[in-house]
Amino acid sequence: MADLTPRAEVFECFDSGELKGRGLRAIKALTPGDKVLESIPLVYVLCNSVRGLCCDFCFAKSEDLQRCSKCKFARYCNRECQKSAWKDHKTECQLTLNISPNIPTDLVRLMARITQQEQTAKPSTSSVRSVYSSLVSHHDKFNDQRKEAFSAILVALKLFTGEGDLHKYSDDQLFVLFGKISCNSFTICDAELQPLGVGIYKIPSLLNHSCVPNCVTVFSGTKLLVHATEKIKQGDELTISYTELLCPSYQRKEDLESRYSFDCHCLKCFSPLEEDGLMLSLQCSDFQCNGALPRDLAGGGFADCNTCGKQISNEAMVTKAEAIISKSGEALKEIKELEKTDDYRSILDLAKNILEEQKDIFHKLHYSRISILDKAMDACINLEFWDRALAFGLQTMDGYKLYYPRNHPSVGIQLFRIGKLQVYLDKLKDGFQSLLQAEAILKVTHGNHPLVQELRAMIGQTLEELREEQNRTVQGMELI
Repeated sequence: MADLTPRAEVFECFDSGELKGRGLRAIKALTPGDKVLESIPLVYVLCNSVRGLCCDFCFAKSEDLQRCSKCKFARYCNRECQKSAWKDHKTECQLTLNISPNIPTDLVRLMARITQQEQTAKPSTSSVRSVYSSLVSHHDKFNDQRKEAFSAILVALKLFTGEGDLHKYSDDQLFVLFGKISCNSFTICDAELQPLGVGIYKIPSLLNHSCVPNCVTVFSGTKLLVHATEKIKQGDELTISYTELLCPSYQRKEDLESRYSFDCHCLKCFSPLEEDGLMLSLQCSDFQCNGALPRDLAGGGFADCNTCGKQISNEAMVTKAEAIISKSGEALKEIKELEKTDDYRSILDLAKNILEEQKDIFHKLHYSRISILDKAMDACINLEFWDRALAFGLQTMDGYKLYYPRNHPSVGIQLFRIGKLQVYLDKLKDGFQSLLQAEAILKVTHGNHPLVQELRAMIGQTLEELREEQNRTVQGMELI
């Protein structure tokens, strides 16, 4: 499978130095919204967490998926998708049947597919082997926890593949492959950035990380799209973010180190104190003031209020804040576990309890509060509590707009969700404005993606409803 955009049009590969290795740089000036590349995956698998909801081949969501008649594991939209998937599925089909009722994990299936691809590649066309061999691994930097994780995966992989071609690989070679997947795979997401699968893409794997990226990746099915989100000069490196940006720099660094084995040295991480301080800020004790007391990461404690200058009232407040910070982190972990079982009622109850404890202690820009609000909004949408979902969502927007880059899909999608809720609740003027803001961002990050087409259709429909509402108002005034 090949990348769809010739690199000569927009970018070239280059050596960016010892810290980052190979990368991509622009060979012409780019503006926000310009397409950098499209890519289809070398290998990919659907996540077991969405099995039964999405097609194993194209990842389209459907309520009428057809099971593979043999393994009863894979599901497809139709015969065409099943036929297209057969090249990758035919071996996996029998292997899955052999270990039934056990279910192979996503990573085990991905590793099995890669080894199968390498074994079946014709000697005359060694492109498959050469692509995988060129990927960086960083396995030599893995800590004991990662090594233990691999040991468990290796046992499951050997159980899944049985006595097949896996015997041609030593444990060391499989450990290197595990490292390559860890460092180079992409989480394939739906239009609302919810994970659907995992895949490896040839050219996109060369894109290096920055916490202030100038490009963004989105997906249409399994196709990966990269668009410029900032003005990029000829010769500038093209970068994306590998990690969540709505968290302090130390958390981003921990995530990058544990998952990708490198330390970020971008501008945002080089001087993080101001933004980190705000992300960890407390609410001013003067309830008539909306200011924040930023965390003083250099000197310890908290700085004076950034609005009225008032100091923190007492040490008891600091002690209480520290306890709630720890409790909030544990709550987020618990929510992630509850999400696996779709227990939205429990998620909402837990989120409400933590938000109540955070109230009057955490500032509205505290990253943990924003994260919990987001989880509460998701739960309410799934429970069809539309008013409450909107209330939670609106409280996230100040933080979203401050901490994410100006053209970031998370901001655009959050505005789209808020706009849809406002329109549904007959808040047409507010909804129309939210949808327009969403469109301004998503046309940059997504191009002519189906999500943008859906958004534009909704903008047109809402505009028509506003006109009808205005006409009814005028007619009513004439009657008076």
